[in-house]
Amino acid sequence: MKVYKKLMNALAAVEKIVLVISTLLILVLTVGNVFSRKVIHRSWSFTEELVVAVFVLITLLAAALACREKGGLVSLTLVTDRLPKKLEKPSVILITVLCIVFSAILLKYGMDKVLTQLANGKRTFVLNWPEWIFWSFVPIGAGCMILHFIEYCLDFCLKKDDEKEDK
Repeated sequence: MKVYKKLMNALAAVEKIVLVISTLLILVLTVGNVFSRKVIHRSWSFTEELVVAVFVLITLLAAALACREKGGLVSLTLVTDRLPKKLEKPSVILITVLCIVFSAILLKYGMDKVLTQLANGKRTFVLNWPEWIFWSFVPIGAGCMILHFIEYCLDFCLKKDDEKEDK
């Protein structure tokens, strides 16, 4: 379990670095485009493609990190807080399974889209980059979410068992 936790901590660190760099990229591109339009009177047409693609990456990686932090992505606790303590662990396991199923569907369809884009050789309009590059953000984010859902569930279940042993 310690090796798994170290790997997950390393993955989370990489995700945080990618999020910081991606956010800075969006900031620079958006501010630069506004400056260019207002001062030079020329728009950077490529910024829309990049910003939309990077927003997808940011959204999915941030969702993955939210899964890791106290189940933050799925922490609507209106019903689960009212359940008896003995149903707490089964409800977390059920929610985790449902979230993993959703993320697996997202991963599958994201990979299908990436493979289709690779086969077709379709390219973006402005930058003329292969579209599979941008679509690859979907399966990457879904894979990270699956890993972090599993991590949260394991942490929750093992923490509860450790607390019971301490009492």
